[in-house]
Amino acid sequence: MGPSPARITITGVDGSTWTISGQGRGQEGVELGTSPSGLYDAPVTTIWNATAFQTGSTYGGYSTNQRDVVFGVNIFKVPGRSWESVDSAWRKAWAYDTDSVMTVTTDYGSRSLSLRLTQQPDFKPAKDPHLNALGQVTMTCTAGNPWWIENDVTSTWISPTATTNGTSCSGTVTISNPTDQPMYLLWVCSAPGQWTLPDFSWGSDYYGRAVADANRAITLPATAAGQDLVVDTDPSQEMIVAADGSQIWALMGGVSFEYVIPPYTPSTVLPVKVTGAPVGASVMVVQPRNWSRPWGLQ
Repeated sequence: MGPSPARITITGVDGSTWTISGQGRGQEGVELGTSPSGLYDAPVTTIWNATAFQTGSTYGGYSTNQRDVVFGVNIFKVPGRSWESVDSAWRKAWAYDTDSVMTVTTDYGSRSLSLRLTQQPDFKPAKDPHLNALGQVTMTCTAGNPWWIENDVTSTWISPTATTNGTSCSGTVTISNPTDQPMYLLWVCSAPGQWTLPDFSWGSDYYGRAVADANRAITLPATAAGQDLVVDTDPSQEMIVAADGSQIWALMGGVSFEYVIPPYTPSTVLPVKVTGAPVGASVMVVQPRNWSRPWGLQ
């Protein structure tokens, strides 16, 4: 039995679905052309610094950039639809200000990339495509978020006892990061109650510097009914959002989550704790899966 080809689909801004490569390719009248670019590793710019009289330069880090993707498609008629009808429908699946989604599925799973048009599709027919019912169109797109995204993984703990009498109840959730990218956890905490969540250093910070916060934990402000919390440890996002819109973050006193889950972190049990909550209080940890490539790197 030969190897299975990757299946590539496009989900348009209008909700349409197009299988452009792999099993079922072209069934909607569009198939991927040859030599697409920008689909593999995420684009980076390395930083090198030099003093006036330094020999060579010193590495200063790198930044991850937007991903620019260029690919061609062959558009043709299919039973019940003319070439012009297929071509029009394909164009309506794309926009400049809204993302379409490219999904690549292999034997190991699926990863998706959000794309929108960077410039108009390029079409240079040698003859009227209505005559041979075939046209080749070049799509130039940008992914503002350069990561190929796999479905989130979650782990939940539910308190088996009430802690409204001044007691507390502890439990665990399980996390892992099999990807090649650092992972920022997102926590969803029920209310009422006061939750204590882990913020471990994992032996070093993002830059590889040794730190001592191996068992660091952060206690969130106490919440009332209706104030369920979403806690995002990604520093580029709002850290705490309450369901009722109250400014819970202002009660943190400047304390914030500091650490990221390193790439290739194996399955690990993390402690959680709640007080002032009824039986059935719950916390869920959401683990994003961001990858540099559409496949591999496991």
